[in-house]
Amino acid sequence: MALAFAGIAMVSFAQETVTSEVVVPTLKKSVITNSFWSNWFLSVNGGYQLFNGVKTNGESMFDHGTPAISAYVGKWHTPGFGWRVAYNGFQVKPLEDADKSSFYNVHADAMFNLSNLFFGYNEKRIWNFIPYMGLGYGANLDVDGVGGNGNKGSLTANAGILNTFRVAKHWAINLELSATAACNGFGGIEAPRNGYDMIFAATAGVTYKFNKTGWQNTPDVDAITAANAAALAALAAQLQAKESENSQLKSQLAAAKAALAKCQNAPKDVEMFDAAQSVFFSINSSKIDSKKEILNLKALAAAAKETGVKLTVTGYADSATGSATYNQTLSEARAKAVAAKLVEMGVPESQLIVSGKGGVDTESPIQLNRRVIIAPAK
Repeated sequence: MALAFAGIAMVSFAQETVTSEVVVPTLKKSVITNSFWSNWFLSVNGGYQLFNGVKTNGESMFDHGTPAISAYVGKWHTPGFGWRVAYNGFQVKPLEDADKSSFYNVHADAMFNLSNLFFGYNEKRIWNFIPYMGLGYGANLDVDGVGGNGNKGSLTANAGILNTFRVAKHWAINLELSATAACNGFGGIEAPRNGYDMIFAATAGVTYKFNKTGWQNTPDVDAITAANAAALAALAAQLQAKESENSQLKSQLAAAKAALAKCQNAPKDVEMFDAAQSVFFSINSSKIDSKKEILNLKALAAAAKETGVKLTVTGYADSATGSATYNQTLSEARAKAVAAKLVEMGVPESQLIVSGKGGVDTESPIQLNRRVIIAPAK
């Protein structure tokens, strides 16, 4: 993680961008696990439930409707998986004309947030679709025995769909559809065959999420590594360009010193041509970009026009880059570019001898071979 964040800082430096916050690339479907006390929630619901016993005497299940209440506490271990302990209860009505019976059902459920599992974690997603299933224990408080087992309880199987709608960071609205299966006779009327009593409920309520509520996405190490590599490549290119420019300046300074030493006693009108002049180019380029090179050519053109000295304009490329054919073409293009600039500045075309010598490796560092040499014809 330390290397990842250090790499992001390097990318920001390389791009010379000032920002108030560093954006770290992350994996959409992977998060950093939180502590045990994070991502807990408490919910309370109310609604309506239907009792559908094994024996209904031809009645509709809607003749067995009663109010329903539920409450549960739980925890999300990941954005896609969590658990809860739930309480459901109030009353059931086994038959249309029967008395209502008080009951409760306590169960533990495993929950699966399909919205996060299929579409990636999003803390601000409005709707989450969460199926669940679990086991529990239910008791009818007004029945002496359930299913002939001599007690008031029954193991229960529970399943349903929980829909949550985000209201704020810590609050959500719940809409839940649930089904509970209890043993035959849970409602107080036992069928003459094996079966299950079912309770179907539709409830709505609120959820409060306490302590830390979300997750941080896992940093995308591959993306960070690629960004670091791109930043390092950009820095290396900038460094190479600076080194090339520095080498050109040193070479020109040495040439100027040599020319000055040789020409102190020469006539003023020919001292520009006592030493060869060089025009340097970027790799794979025949374009004269440097203002410094343009200024040098202007001085050279003025002296050439004044003296009428015939000049050789010879282009070169570095042999370490490209094929021999390509380098020959590039060297000729560079020579023609310099000759065209001199003609543009007033030097007669007949005063220039233009040629290209292809790729060479006579100077070090290698970028000094990417040049055109202008010298008096001999």
